[in-house]
Amino acid sequence: MPIDRGIIDQQLQALGESSRWWAQRELRDLPAVLEADEQILALARGKIARVRWLRRPWLIVVSERRLVCLRSAGGTSWRQFEIRADHITRVALRIGPFRGRVVVVAGDRTYRFLVPKLDAYKLSSALASFAAARQDTLRGFAPTRTFMRVVDHVLALPAAAFQPDAQRALPVVPDRTQFDQRVETLEEEVQQLRLQVNFLEQLLHQRHET
Repeated sequence: MPIDRGIIDQQLQALGESSRWWAQRELRDLPAVLEADEQILALARGKIARVRWLRRPWLIVVSERRLVCLRSAGGTSWRQFEIRADHITRVALRIGPFRGRVVVVAGDRTYRFLVPKLDAYKLSSALASFAAARQDTLRGFAPTRTFMRVVDHVLALPAAAFQPDAQRALPVVPDRTQFDQRVETLEEEVQQLRLQVNFLEQLLHQRHET
């Protein structure tokens, strides 16, 4: 049974999220995707680092049972894919000058999500609980659990260096929609240049062989 829009609005308010999210078409499609008893833990809008998916942003939603990526296709249709919470084994966070990269390992696949910096902290925090629960289930002996916790802590240090006080409330920042759009455009141009360089390198290599 789909979730009611009013419940989603209440969950957004509980998370301290603005009503501006309803301006996104994907959020208006979200009630048909979530179950009636599903609880939103975090959400963001960003890109998935795959060549065929990088060009357009997706709505990324984390609930207590899964990660859902949604992109409206016009009209009443949309595209989506999801990752079940019990499939997530590792989550990593890398912070850049403007954006964050959240890396999610689920089974034999790795997903990279490019989102605004503050949203990256929220996503990684919500997803890390899934990975921690999964790892505790898989680890049998206490020495192994201790060792893996040390490894996870070391891997998390780059993100912690940018966020020394995780308990501090996130600051209120002004609307930077135009700035973010410009950054997204530059990222797309850089990606296209990389593809062109790879093509030229392959072409030169083929000519050299002949």
